Amino acid sequence: MPTCLVLSDATVHNILISLTKDEILTFLDRIASTLKAFSVTNERSHQPEPAVINRPDGRKNLFRSFTSPSGVGVKIIVDPSKALATEGSFSDEATRQKMSGLHGVLTLCDRNGFPEGFINAEELTGYRTSMSAMILYVRRQRTANIVVFGAGKQALWHLRLALALRGSEIKRVTVVNRSVGRTKALLETIRKENEEGWKADVDFGSMEPGDEAAVESVLGQADVVFCTTPSREVLFPARYLTSQGAGCYVSAIGSWSPDMIELDPDLVSAVVGMSATDGMVVVDNRDECMHSAGEIVRSGLEENKVNEIGEILESLTKAENERQENTKQCLESGYVVYKSVGVSMTDLAAGQAVLQMARKRGQGITIPEF
Repeated sequence: MPTCLVLSDATVHNILISLTKDEILTFLDRIASTLKAFSVTNERSHQPEPAVINRPDGRKNLFRSFTSPSGVGVKIIVDPSKALATEGSFSDEATRQKMSGLHGVLTLCDRNGFPEGFINAEELTGYRTSMSAMILYVRRQRTANIVVFGAGKQALWHLRLALALRGSEIKRVTVVNRSVGRTKALLETIRKENEEGWKADVDFGSMEPGDEAAVESVLGQADVVFCTTPSREVLFPARYLTSQGAGCYVSAIGSWSPDMIELDPDLVSAVVGMSATDGMVVVDNRDECMHSAGEIVRSGLEENKVNEIGEILESLTKAENERQENTKQCLESGYVVYKSVGVSMTDLAAGQAVLQMARKRGQGITIPEF
């Protein structure tokens, strides 16, 4: 009978933040391989449908279960942001930050059903989701100017991974967020971590979304845009990006239901209308995005216009041909919009990886013969 391991949020954080670049790349390959298996093997048919329950008080509850040849598990996540917006005031900004964001637990069993681990899902969800966006990010030729919408856990992990993987090439990071307090906290954290770890020569700055002229200006020079907010309104008009002429990588991971949206549907439509070397819309789960991603739903795209990341990754391993070369060129320098709503199998892959690291380092609380 396997030993069960319990990992707190702090333990997960300590493991993930201390990973070397090579370890991050190994983790990245594990997530990429899982997405390929989801897209090009029959693993998709073995994944239960996720469920979203909207409570009367505004809290959004997400239930994801998953299986693989090596294990089975379930993740429960609560997004309290809408409820918190209508509830009473908090004693301090730190308490509000702690309460906001996504919270939950990841439960993992081996393939025979024996419990292997209970993991606080907050850090791991942020890491796993950000890691998905990095699969295409690492292929970009230009990454000097990065713009991040949001200042929560997802935004922080996007920046951590971007700096760990390409820090020497990044010159400017701009955080766009409504909350001055949360933005300040994020910038203080990432500056300190950069000074202690990656030591990248980066100019960190911020602005509020209401300053439209400033947002338009910074997006006009952006090489990479990370959208990480549970928004119900478009974050910026499509023209802020499409008018710049040069390609840009845009990742949107914050919305995961039809009533949520980050990207202008006109941006999605414009990118789809570009040539094979100039524009591409990529999703992690085509079936789910077609009816759950606000950006895809409102743009009215047909399924054959949407590329699934696992299929793209698999195609890049085949013998070279013209279509493959067009795809490579677009991924490196064109307009690439990546929309993720989450593939449950990546939760399993990420959870198993962290449990393996924790056991190797002797971290966590061990429960023998659980």
